[in-house]
Amino acid sequence: MRHPLKAARESLGLSQTAYARLIAKAHNELGFGPKMVKTHYTVLHWESGRNEPEPNTQLAIAHIHGVNLEDVLRLGWPHWLHLATDDATLLNQSWTPQSAIDALHSTARLADTRPRSYLAVTGPALDSQIRATLAALADPQPPPSREGRRVTPDTLTRIEARIEALELQEARALTTPMALYFATRAEHRLLTTLLTSSGYDHKAGARLLLLAARTAALCAWLSGCLGEDARAERYALAAIRAASVAGARRHVAAYMPDLAFRHLVAGDPKDVLSLVHATRAIVRHPSPGLAVTLHSREAQALARLGDITASTRALDRAVSTLVTGPTEVDPTIDPLSINVDEEWLDVSSGAAWLHLGRPEKALPHLTTLLDDGPPSRPPTPPSPCAASRLLYVVDAQLALGELDAATHSAHRAAALVGNLPPDLAHQFRQRFAPHTTEPAVRDLIDTLTEHPTH
Repeated sequence: MRHPLKAARESLGLSQTAYARLIAKAHNELGFGPKMVKTHYTVLHWESGRNEPEPNTQLAIAHIHGVNLEDVLRLGWPHWLHLATDDATLLNQSWTPQSAIDALHSTARLADTRPRSYLAVTGPALDSQIRATLAALADPQPPPSREGRRVTPDTLTRIEARIEALELQEARALTTPMALYFATRAEHRLLTTLLTSSGYDHKAGARLLLLAARTAALCAWLSGCLGEDARAERYALAAIRAASVAGARRHVAAYMPDLAFRHLVAGDPKDVLSLVHATRAIVRHPSPGLAVTLHSREAQALARLGDITASTRALDRAVSTLVTGPTEVDPTIDPLSINVDEEWLDVSSGAAWLHLGRPEKALPHLTTLLDDGPPSRPPTPPSPCAASRLLYVVDAQLALGELDAATHSAHRAAALVGNLPPDLAHQFRQRFAPHTTEPAVRDLIDTLTEHPTH
């Protein structure tokens, strides 16, 4: 995983050696003495996560990047480092309509920036974001307005119709998430351009803000399907900020579980539980689909923490809710809940058992991913989301020593989408890296390497 210190260093265009010398100079100028070692090995160890700088050295690094002492102490290492990168907009503590627009605008440029391999808002920083979200919902500000050539109601109606169509296509899997992502990103960029460049009154501003939140949320989910969890997290953060500033309580509650999933995959399970608890505080009576999702996220987080009793109880609650609850979902608020069905919950249960180190119990829950279904069922287009779920199958099969089956599952993942998206292909290659002496594995890795999807 790429460390945020590396991103901060590279933002200055410095080598590790030059960066070490600059830190040593700042360390001395701040009156902390010349103890800082001026070698690239020191920086290398920090960037690899092997150790962290002592407090005074952190203050020297913060001084270089213009980060306040208060933020260093409040957020702690390495969380405050995100204030030294282009992720700083997402950590802005001023929750206003303008800050929401700035966050949305930053996500519109995500495709033009170097991909991140780490989450931007974790630990104390995430706790601050959650508190700010709850405060914004409790005391919403007036919607944004802007002078200039006015956005017409007809324009907004056409944009909203296109967004609803994209949400329904995602829910019904009428096309691949790769194609949906590009289409949704185009709508998201259009909305952020209107928010930053056009004129609108408070009513149109509120509508623009919520439409942009919806496109950001859909971009978040689709990015996750493509294996880009760090990018997905940044979209989700912007969507939550925009929806909370707009006072859209149910939208915020719908977006929180997707952010929780990013932390489940690439972060700390304790952060997952914080987001689950916050969602329940926002909506006391969630829809059945949202309730099942929250129980599932909680079960997987508790499994990662090794609490088998609490995890299985959460899974039981998810099953009970799915069986007894109605299935009506408003796709304009929570399109992802349309996908929450028995098969979805089976995969979530399999993932929980994997986290608990029980692959033999996980695999039976994942067999639907290897089933093409009855011949009478209409064929559906291949989905990178389906391919990403096969990572669970591969993990279970490898843990059980079933190398041939795991190789077959990886080939199936590639076949589902023609070629795997680059980030997903990388994740599959990582799984098989310890087995490259096997000819079948070498063939698989060659396939995944030679034919990436861009």
